[in-house]
Amino acid sequence: MPETERAPRLQIRRFDIFAEWNRLKARTRHEMKEADARAYGLAVAKVVAARKLHGTAPEQTRDLKRRARQDEVDEPWWEHLGSSEEFEQKIIERMGREFYAEVFQPAIQQAWDAGQRYEDIRDALRTAWNARRPPAPKRKSAHGQT
Repeated sequence: MPETERAPRLQIRRFDIFAEWNRLKARTRHEMKEADARAYGLAVAKVVAARKLHGTAPEQTRDLKRRARQDEVDEPWWEHLGSSEEFEQKIIERMGREFYAEVFQPAIQQAWDAGQRYEDIRDALRTAWNARRPPAPKRKSAHGQT
């Protein structure tokens, strides 16, 4: 299937793009190894997206959000919040390995390299990619009706 037609397995979320964006930030600005960059990207996305982090006190959640937003990396605060393996499962496998490698990651990298802002690309990319997905099959009700 040509790249222009390749579709993600599941809907692409802002969360997915934000995690990848922060993975790139970790690789380029902070010169992290790939595994650490994946953990960082996922952790930043979790912290910023979360209203409440399970098992984390509200003041600690506020501190983690501040660190994520201020791009603090002097100590690895993100290590207990994400891992390379979890990034693989929750981002790459969710959308499909081929889609990630051939469409998603190169498009995010291109936007990053062009100096675009996350806020300027997140919805345009998602909309186009999600539009490629076939419509979900109609579900039958308990009475056999659609």
